[in-house]
Amino acid sequence: MNLFIDTANTECWADLAGTGLFSGITTNPLLIQRAGLKTSIKTYHALYERAIELGYPSIQFQVFGEDWLQCAQSIAAIGPEVLIKIPANTTGFEVVSELGLPDRTTLTAVYSDGQVIAAEALQVAYTAPYYARLKEATNEADEIFDRMQDIAFETELLVASLRSNEQFLDLAARGFSTFALPEPIARTFFESDLANQAIADFEKATRG
Repeated sequence: MNLFIDTANTECWADLAGTGLFSGITTNPLLIQRAGLKTSIKTYHALYERAIELGYPSIQFQVFGEDWLQCAQSIAAIGPEVLIKIPANTTGFEVVSELGLPDRTTLTAVYSDGQVIAAEALQVAYTAPYYARLKEATNEADEIFDRMQDIAFETELLVASLRSNEQFLDLAARGFSTFALPEPIARTFFESDLANQAIADFEKATRG
């Protein structure tokens, strides 16, 4: 299982760093904005330094602005632990080809199995399909995701856009193994009321 924390909230990063559960951080301009930050290379540098300080093995930043290639090059230069997120459209495919760093690239905003085929052809490290958004748009979301899973071989599906623990656990049970977890799920998916009660009972016994 390969889990990423999908937020730019560094307090969440700090709270979960010691668990050892997460392979890294994923971000995008919307998550940067929600954290009260401005999307910029300067912000990316600061977030990178914090992630490395906390011991996370990797962090993903998305291209922005009018020149995606130049932005991708600037992101790549931040550090070797950084992956570049590039939207999966014609412009994005051109940037991936020119950049020449497929092992450090994630194709994002993926909604179709055709986009996964493109990711396979480009042999990028990760392809990020958006589950909840697709499910809200079509009743065929689960069938599309199953086809994506059958297609992906060279690229690793990084499932993003999850609304609940139930969505995450259902997809994990269906064989998906790499996820970008939003803060509420990252903080709670491993919690169990029954386990907490058992642990409390153990502690009570040691005092008895």
